[in-house]
Formats: sequence, C-alpha cells, structure tokens
Amino acid sequence: MRLLADHCSSSLSLALWWSLLLVVLGSSGSPALGCYTRIFSFGDSLTDTGNYIHLTARSPSPYGAPPYGRTFFGRPSGRASDGRLVIDFIAQEFGLTNVTAIQVGTAPGDFQHGANFAIISATANNGSFFAGNGMDITPFCLDTQMIWFRDHLRQLAQQQNSSSSSNDVLSGALVALGEIGGNDYNFAFSRGVPRDKVRAFVPAVVDKLAGAIEELIGMGARAFVVPGNLPFGCAPLYLQRFRAAGAWWDYDPTTGCLAWFNRFAEYHNQLLTARLDKLRRLHPDVTIVYADWYGATMRIFQAPGKLGFTNALLSCCGNKTVPCGRPGCPVCDDPSTYGSWDGTHPTEAVYKVIADGVLHGPYASPVPLAKTCPPT
Repeated sequence: MRLLADHCSSSLSLALWWSLLLVVLGSSGSPALGCYTRIFSFGDSLTDTGNYIHLTARSPSPYGAPPYGRTFFGRPSGRASDGRLVIDFIAQEFGLTNVTAIQVGTAPGDFQHGANFAIISATANNGSFFAGNGMDITPFCLDTQMIWFRDHLRQLAQQQNSSSSSNDVLSGALVALGEIGGNDYNFAFSRGVPRDKVRAFVPAVVDKLAGAIEELIGMGARAFVVPGNLPFGCAPLYLQRFRAAGAWWDYDPTTGCLAWFNRFAEYHNQLLTARLDKLRRLHPDVTIVYADWYGATMRIFQAPGKLGFTNALLSCCGNKTVPCGRPGCPVCDDPSTYGSWDGTHPTEAVYKVIADGVLHGPYASPVPLAKTCPPT
C-alpha cells in the first residue's frame, strides 16, 4: 500500500520513451466503422470492477463479501454495488464484454477488450496535495492508475512488436476518465475541513483531470468520456452525517437532498465542462464527451416514482449499526427501488439510468456517447 501511495507523489519524465512507443503502436488509422476496439477506464469506487479487493485480499474488505454483487453476478465481483456499473453498461453497448480490472487479469487474453484501472477510494490528487492541505492521506490516486496504464501499454507494445498485427491500440480505444475527484472532497468533508476550503480544491481536481487527458492525447488517444460528480447531497451517508449540523434551509424542498453539497457538485461540474470545452478547441480531432451523471441522477430524485424508485433517498444494504458487507447486515428485498445500495454507492438500477442517459441522451454533450461509435 505504501509503495502505491509513493507512486502518487512521483513525477516521471517519459517524453522520449513515449516517442519510441508511439512508433511501435502507430498513430494513424481508425477502428473499423468508427467502433471502439478497447476501453481503458480510470476512476474510483463508482468504476472499480475488482482492483481494490484484489490488492487488499490479505485484509478483506466488505466489498468482497456478500451481499455485494447479488443482483447481477450472484456473488461479490469487486464492484461497490449490487450489480453492474456505468462502465459495464458502456462496454456492453459497444460489444466489449471483458474490460478486465488490471490487477485481476493474469494473461494477455484477459485484456483483449481493454483494461480497468479504477480503484475504490481513489483520488484525483496525490498524497503531496493532501499533506499540503493538512491531511495525512496516502491514497490510491490517478497518478497510480497512470503508472499501471503505462506499464500495460508497454506490455501491449511488446506483444505487438513481436507479431504481425498492426492494430492501433490507442486511437481505436475509448478512454473513460472517471468518475474521479469525488473522494478528494469526501475525505476532506469527513475530516471536518471547512466547506470553503474544500471548495478551493475543485480547480486542482479539474487541473489533474485535464492534465491526464492531455497526456493521454499525447499518447494517441482520440476518444474520451468524462463524467462529472454525482449529487452527493442525496447520498444517505451524507444525509445522516450532516443532518444534525444542518438547518431547514440546507435542504432542497423538491428532493429532500442537502442543497449545499449538491451546489458543490454543480460547481465541480461547471469547472470541468468549461475545461473540456477548452480541450475540444485545442484538440478538434479528439472526441471528448462530457457524461452528465449529475443530471441523470437528479432526474431520479426529482421524480422518483416515475422511474420506480420508491426509496430514492434510502440505502438497500446495511445501517448505522452494521454496514453493508458485514455479517448480519440487513438487506432490502428489491434493490431496484432504492437510490443507494450501501449508503454511499448507487444501485445497479441507478447506474443503468445514468448509462442510458449518457449513451443515448440527453445526459451527454456535445453528443450522446453511442453516436460517437456507429453500430457495426
């Protein structure tokens, strides 16, 4: 764990190496009919499909225990939910059914359709950032995931160099960058950092995401989907933790959510979308789709009954006494009616609403994600 955290504070200069690698991988051509050949995914617990529980196997986490995974997989799969995540639905849409967690795959064949570098608890910023803000946090971070990604690309380059294949790895791939950054704020709020100080973190988070996009473009990536923050003022954990300190004006009367925290998420999303607009102007040959996870999810909280969410502000699994994944935790009968699986993470039903809105509209810009890749 410490070794991975140290990677978060590393600054690697690899310009020459990347120049040589791009010669090997090639930087021309496009996938057949515009369809993606791979998905490379980065993020946190909203996207992790097994990295965290693999790396923490010696001290098992609740995410690797029942009833996690019960809705779709019938067993814990490493996902912090009852079933599939947004990334699973996106992969399914494009016929890429095996986007394997990078720490779980053991052979080249495991990564034919891409790789997932996301990990539970990940932050956008590294440990040095948090130390500079008075917090002793050594997280899995975006820097760590980029190190894994570079190593993975190096392996792909070695495989390709020793065969007759001319497959273009990066220009044919879809890069799903996030959601990541929410934990930068969650860790601070949970430690009692004043709201205004946490709000000042937002530009640094957006800078980190933009920097990763620029680096990936330099490597040859030509298509991105970048999610914004969820309305975490509607998460049961936030409603429980901050209810006592709140007053009536802290609540949105139309949803019952904590209004200030949702405005915070909106602020993050505004800065992120503005930066993505700038990146599109700088790189007109690159597709960058903003995934409006906030708007898609707020649709549930604003009119839950219309979508079948009769328990939109409640969690299906666990309670204050026994968290989800621990022996004896209570579990609801029908997770599809709940907005939250475990108090922090959405249910598969919510993820499907988000994925549908991103893939087919209207919760994506400048175009729905599915329209960037015509069906074969």
